[in-house]
Amino acid sequence: MSDQAAEQPYSVLQDRYQIESFVGKGGMSSVYQAHDQSLGRDVAVKLFDAAPFDAEESARQQHELTVLASLNHPSLVTLHDAGIDRTDPDNPRRFLVMELVRGKNLREALADGPLPRRQVSQLAFDLAEGLEYVHHHDVVHRDVKPANILLAEYSEHGVRTRAKLADFGIAQSKNGMPASGGSATGTAAYLSPEQARGEALGPASDVYSLGLVLIECLTGAPSFTGPKLQAAMARLLDDPEVPAELPADWRIVLTGMTSRRPEDRPPLREIIIFFRQAYLADTGRHSLAEAQPDSE
Repeated sequence: MSDQAAEQPYSVLQDRYQIESFVGKGGMSSVYQAHDQSLGRDVAVKLFDAAPFDAEESARQQHELTVLASLNHPSLVTLHDAGIDRTDPDNPRRFLVMELVRGKNLREALADGPLPRRQVSQLAFDLAEGLEYVHHHDVVHRDVKPANILLAEYSEHGVRTRAKLADFGIAQSKNGMPASGGSATGTAAYLSPEQARGEALGPASDVYSLGLVLIECLTGAPSFTGPKLQAAMARLLDDPEVPAELPADWRIVLTGMTSRRPEDRPPLREIIIFFRQAYLADTGRHSLAEAQPDSE
């Protein structure tokens, strides 16, 4: 992390948001934890970098704001406020104020190794529900990946961790961003085949990316690695390897989600039902195992 990235830009943003600490930096923005002095709550502030005027980047920032403002679901990060900071009149900076999600992102969690299957089924259920809601509102996320999945901790003892999808900066909506000119937009390791080819995208593209994320949760490693172009093109020739030790129904669902043909991927409604049932079944087995007395 560079000193410039970690530098807190202001003590108070727009006489309301007390900047407290640096959280992280993306391509064109930095995220800070702040305190909303008007409502007495902690929030996350995404402050876009000051840069020479760029019509495309300005449109992208406005697009993310518009998409977030139109969506409200427990599996999505909630937008609270937005505005433009004009502390430096020559370099106005757009900002978004969002709910502060306490917990790691999925990429950080996977640094410790694969996740238990029961946790993966819960995470899959949350994300599939969120994506179904997003698609119902004619939005395709286009960048489903571990770094964009936040794991919200609702208790000190980890009784319930909800997965929340973040960063709608390159989302595609019916009134949204222009086409990317035939080039792939997204993160190379998690692109769908049609995304890698620069084709028009539908909800099935997010299903494929989610499938790759779930396989990584189970194995601890991404399915496609290497240089960006190599990683992006690999899925046009090969399917990701689904762990052979998984139950047959898990293998069928994950293989279907990562089919190279969009029309062969299952709809999110079926994915939601499957992972909810899988979570309940694994929870039952887990509870039964805990209840068994130790054998002597």
